[in-house]
Amino acid sequence: MSRARRALIALAVLPALLLSACVSVPFSGGVEAAGDLTTGVDFGDDSGVDFLVAGPTDGATQEEILAGFFAAGAAAQNNYRIARSYLVDDIADVWNPYASTLVRSRDGATSRTSDDVLTYTVPIVASVDAVGRYTTADAGATQTLPPFRFALQDGEWRIAELGDGILISQQAFASAFGQHTIYYYDAAFRNLVPDLRWFPVRSEVATRIVRAVLEPPSSWLGAGATVSAIPEGTQLALSPVTVSAGVAEVDLTNEVLGLNDRERQRLRLQLAASLRDVSGVVGVQLTVDQNAVAIPDWTSGSPDIVPQVDPRVLLATDEAEFGYAARDGIEPLGTLSAAVIELGARAVALAPTRTLATLLNDDGVWAVRTGDAPSVLLDDRPGLIAPSIDGYTFLWSVPGQGGEIHATELDGTVHDVEAALPGDARIVSLNLSRDSARVLILLDGPGGPRLVYAAVIRDEGSGVPIRLGELRDLPLSGDRAIDATWVDEVRVASITASDVADDEQRLVELHELGGRSRPLGLPPGAKQIVGGNGGVDGIRVLGEQGVVFEPRGSGWQNTGLRALFLGTQQ
Repeated sequence: MSRARRALIALAVLPALLLSACVSVPFSGGVEAAGDLTTGVDFGDDSGVDFLVAGPTDGATQEEILAGFFAAGAAAQNNYRIARSYLVDDIADVWNPYASTLVRSRDGATSRTSDDVLTYTVPIVASVDAVGRYTTADAGATQTLPPFRFALQDGEWRIAELGDGILISQQAFASAFGQHTIYYYDAAFRNLVPDLRWFPVRSEVATRIVRAVLEPPSSWLGAGATVSAIPEGTQLALSPVTVSAGVAEVDLTNEVLGLNDRERQRLRLQLAASLRDVSGVVGVQLTVDQNAVAIPDWTSGSPDIVPQVDPRVLLATDEAEFGYAARDGIEPLGTLSAAVIELGARAVALAPTRTLATLLNDDGVWAVRTGDAPSVLLDDRPGLIAPSIDGYTFLWSVPGQGGEIHATELDGTVHDVEAALPGDARIVSLNLSRDSARVLILLDGPGGPRLVYAAVIRDEGSGVPIRLGELRDLPLSGDRAIDATWVDEVRVASITASDVADDEQRLVELHELGGRSRPLGLPPGAKQIVGGNGGVDGIRVLGEQGVVFEPRGSGWQNTGLRALFLGTQQ
């Protein structure tokens, strides 16, 4: 076997899969329980997988040293000790592998510019910055890395000059990096808003998460959509974050001492939510100069980290029923179900309280409530699509073609929501996230389907939606847009249609906001999709002949339910 192959080969992948589920336990004063993991996350996690890669071999050429250094980029354990062994000693001490990560689709090309300098150009599919933000590269993108200068050390070639960061293959990325959701608040501190990040496993993940939370959110969540409970200028005073008996001790600078009790509660919850899926962490203790910060427990008003809905399917049947699918039939939602049936609804979105819903029928978009309150027609514009509803009780409606997005109060007050949507595109679906801070929009136009998401910018005092922030695209397959939905706090799903030979195929795809996408299969005749709890396992698709499908393994299984339409639970 050649020296190059010895340097490149990964000797083993040790599946030291540690128990990673966090458990909520009671704590006395000042410690915030971190909460349970959301199930169904399957794009890679902080599983504790070790990549055992080879160090430099005696007599290796410059090209072999460079190849071995790239291979070692998958092994973050011991602060990238193996990768540093390919560098001269003084550079090994200052090189920062965490500054950035490039994810390559295949091997690149090495070229020589002088006797001791190599350059490397590589096709890339994504990049990850120093605080874990994942950005998908343009199709066909390539990047030339900063030059690698070599020097002899003890008679062996080592890298003496290079840029910070690492290069890693697509295949290795899934195991070498874990996804973690950090949190900010909406502008009114009513809801926690997630921001997906990626960090190398075995790399003091808790410390990197805290450092990321101390920084501003991803740009698309900025501009007033989110705020932080952490005072400006606050730094991590003691690094790394230490974990003892399941409690992460976060030692911050003294800016936090100026906060009142409620502000401290918010700060602790923000950090606890962000650390909730770190293996072994079940609680958070805040300190300043290693002295515990007094923080009272929440008695009321604590936001849910991940809002949950009824796990049952909400649907309407052709037997004039609307409600939750139960073993012995359909369980109605009181007078609300009666109103849905009476008005001949074609689509329904249920508010978090389950006492309010918005529906679409032939007349337009309505507000319906339980009890004696009458149903109210709030938008009678032609061509309206299925409405959505947020936690502030604004009802969102928009025509599929050529109309403003309206956020309407229950008293009929209409607010136009500014949005930079393309004028030649048809809006197929519009859905608010359960934290009410983000919106998912599926478009169809001359260029084919387009799936975008954006932050909701609200008036700080009233919570009135004012405009949508920067539109961010998600990659879509297919030729025509059918439907889209929120799957969980950081993932969405879409249905697109394509003509294959003489058949039309309808593909479901799963997309991460700040991550990757993958296909979920071809449920027959898929025309509507909704999310529930449990990530992918909570998805339901309405297909041909009204059959309701659920994901099973690599395919879709008939649930035995039939429906006219599926209701969306906010």
